Amino acid sequence: MKHLLNRLLGRNKLETVETSYSQAVSQPQPLHHHIEAERLIVEGNTLEDAGQPAAAEVHYRKALELQPNFARAALNIGNALSAQGKRQEAAISYQDALRLEPGYGAAHANLGKIYLDQGRYQQAVEHYAAAVQALPHSADALAGLGCAMEELQRYSEALEAYHRALVIQPDFAGAKLNLGRTLILLNQPDTAVDYLEEALVGMPDNGLIYALIGQAMGNLCLTQQAVLYQRRALELNAPKEALLAHILLFNLNHVPDCTPEELFTAHRDYAQRYCSMLYPQNLKYKNTPDPGRRLKIGYVSGDFREHPVSRFIEPVFAHHDPANFEVHAFYNYHLRDEVTARLKDLVTGWHPIWNKDDAAVADLIRSFEIDILIDLSGHTENQRLLVFARKPAPVQAAWLGYLGTTGLATMDYRICDAYTDPPDLTERFHTEKLMRLPACQWCHMPYADLPPVSQSPFVRNGYLTLGSFNKATKLNDQVLRLWAEILNAIPKSRLMIASVPKGRTEEYFAAILEKAGVARNRFEFMSRIAYRDYLASLTTVDIALDPFPYNGGTTTLDTLVMGVPLVTLAGDHSIARGGVSLLSNLGLTELIADTTQDYLEIVRQLAEDPDRLAALRGSLRERVLTSSLMDGPRFTHHLETLYRQMWHGWCASKMESL
Repeated sequence: MKHLLNRLLGRNKLETVETSYSQAVSQPQPLHHHIEAERLIVEGNTLEDAGQPAAAEVHYRKALELQPNFARAALNIGNALSAQGKRQEAAISYQDALRLEPGYGAAHANLGKIYLDQGRYQQAVEHYAAAVQALPHSADALAGLGCAMEELQRYSEALEAYHRALVIQPDFAGAKLNLGRTLILLNQPDTAVDYLEEALVGMPDNGLIYALIGQAMGNLCLTQQAVLYQRRALELNAPKEALLAHILLFNLNHVPDCTPEELFTAHRDYAQRYCSMLYPQNLKYKNTPDPGRRLKIGYVSGDFREHPVSRFIEPVFAHHDPANFEVHAFYNYHLRDEVTARLKDLVTGWHPIWNKDDAAVADLIRSFEIDILIDLSGHTENQRLLVFARKPAPVQAAWLGYLGTTGLATMDYRICDAYTDPPDLTERFHTEKLMRLPACQWCHMPYADLPPVSQSPFVRNGYLTLGSFNKATKLNDQVLRLWAEILNAIPKSRLMIASVPKGRTEEYFAAILEKAGVARNRFEFMSRIAYRDYLASLTTVDIALDPFPYNGGTTTLDTLVMGVPLVTLAGDHSIARGGVSLLSNLGLTELIADTTQDYLEIVRQLAEDPDRLAALRGSLRERVLTSSLMDGPRFTHHLETLYRQMWHGWCASKMESL
């Protein structure tokens, strides 16, 4: 984490000989030595300000030779050394200053900054606290204390320190930046944006501020705004550039104006910039190129826990053929729960990798001689694409967690289906070769203890209830305007939108709907709730509306299994066709729209046919539970067939090279 902190220079420059004399009375050295030492300090300060820290260091050392007990000279030596990147030597000089003048606030603060940069956070806290005690009116010292507290996850104390700094210096942009960052960590993105926007006034070209506002906007589910800030952050070379670029790629999938060509170019450019230097040359593997032998399959994910991805990977782990496949899971997250325990019991090898660097993980995978390595994350959170860039396995494929290209030249395949990726539609948007499963690219684990399907809400309410239960990040201006148009076309209808953060996000969404002519009493927002309550709440809706371009996946299945029909819009690239795949596999193609006008008409026709709505409500659960989407053994067999085809391809390439 980057901290915006300055060194406390301790440059209380003496302007008169009289002032110098008053300090020199207690010094055993001759008066002219003290005056000369002061002059050297002033000249050194001037050189340091001019970008000549090495020359400044010479002056400071001469001053210390003349005045061996001159703590400020030792402090300035530390400053000059720090400016030259000699942090360890600088720390020694600051410690010398503290020996000469115990309680010297600037020395404590600057030593605290070095310890903070070195990750020695407890020592940083101790020195910054001493600096604050010695310099109670120093906003810089308080900001440093806040940063150290933040790293120790003492967030409330960090907030207090930043607020105290702003009382002293209300225009302190660095403190506002740090305050905003801490509020993001405390899941208060709305308030964080307020402080970060104020910080931006003082530091208009600071890439870190743009990156943090982008992160906060993303947390607020205002993805279109997040993209604008994240793009600007990259232009300004914000810290942790590679991580920011990968988050931006994920968010671009939500932007309706981002074309498939633009999306592909962004992914390819990401890989070229951050991954291509890792691509290995003259690849050699110990794996035996035998087409029929038992294969080692490795799955890499940070989602082997209570997460939507786990609901689709568990059937595969449970039904892999142990005679032909040895399964390894490489888990990239620190949290373990009941789902983690179940998945761990289903595989041959379980390998936590969240605390290992990319090179070490690649070496680990090579050590097990994994034949086919599967990425389950793409550009979502907790991904390890830089491991795949190193090509630790002879065959690598992307699947499940990200419906689109990774952009990597070292990713050989992407597993999909003919509904998300019809032949000749999306191939040109991939660096990978597409491998299509015969039905759907997803297979869900069996549902357990489902709440009952209730009677249609229309019968109880006398009006139609439309709803969306997807993450609010999937909503955008175009989606909301279309939904407003539908509400206007169906006078006796209302809209429920789930998982909308309160405050800024609710206000933004409401403003779009109201501007489109929808009265405030015709729509409502619902906060996130527990899973079982969420399933039951689905039955309060007559018709579900799928967002676009980023369709629902898990939420769509949950909606359908609770008896609620869902209307989707068929897009022109993979992530915009998830609804097409799910509804096609359930034989519900009449609920798939080709245009936004079709989307409106399908909803309107359903609204005008209560008998059809009731029939769908009574049949959807059985349709889902008996479909291929719930057939783990069949799905896994098809997946293993694809793996074998991939492996045959590699074996053939090895034979051709002999």
